[in-house]
Amino acid sequence: MATKTTISMLARCTKQLATSSRVRTTAPPLLQQRQLHPSQTLSYLANNNNDHDHGNNDTSQPRRLQQGRLHSMPRLRQPKRHFTTTLTRPKDDTSSSSSSSSSSSSQPTTQAPSRLYTFEEVQDLASHPEAHRILIDVREPGELQSTGRIPGAQNLPITSAADGFFLPADEFEERFGFPKPDAALDEVIFYCKAGVRGRAAATLAQQAGFAHKVAEFPGSWLEWAERGGEVQR
Repeated sequence: MATKTTISMLARCTKQLATSSRVRTTAPPLLQQRQLHPSQTLSYLANNNNDHDHGNNDTSQPRRLQQGRLHSMPRLRQPKRHFTTTLTRPKDDTSSSSSSSSSSSSQPTTQAPSRLYTFEEVQDLASHPEAHRILIDVREPGELQSTGRIPGAQNLPITSAADGFFLPADEFEERFGFPKPDAALDEVIFYCKAGVRGRAAATLAQQAGFAHKVAEFPGSWLEWAERGGEVQR
């Protein structure tokens, strides 16, 4: 009887030892590969049990990749803001611009063309001078000394004295040696060597007030000398 009891006890111990050995062989792979700190082992087993409780058997990916799925959702785009800018002109600017435009429109934009004299007309004027028709040579004094001038012509060097027609009458006569022409009564006829300076002098005279009393001899001294005009020295 004692022998049967002893045999049954040995069978129970053998069964318990076999059961404990099977539990040890089913340890997680991480515990089988390396030894962890007890606290790390408890946390690992707790997480592993939670996964099995929720039916998540996918152990091929780390938990940080599984958690990263929550951050892979597309972000919502914020609506673009549109700004509009409206420029307004102050009232003072509009009034000033309108006044300036009216004043500019009231001023003449183009000057009246000056009268052009021919060789024969200048020759007749040199032979028969008139008090209110003044012939003016606008070359420099050195040029007149070398070539001479048309008889009866006065000298006003336009290059060195461009402000001549803007001077007062007494200063004009003191500088150039003849009375300043009257813009209301006298007609001035300009010539130079080839006509360029004569045209510039006519423009200045128009700006000074000789609007309808300005004329030019476009052939100037070259035509006068070529055609045998009389020379005054």
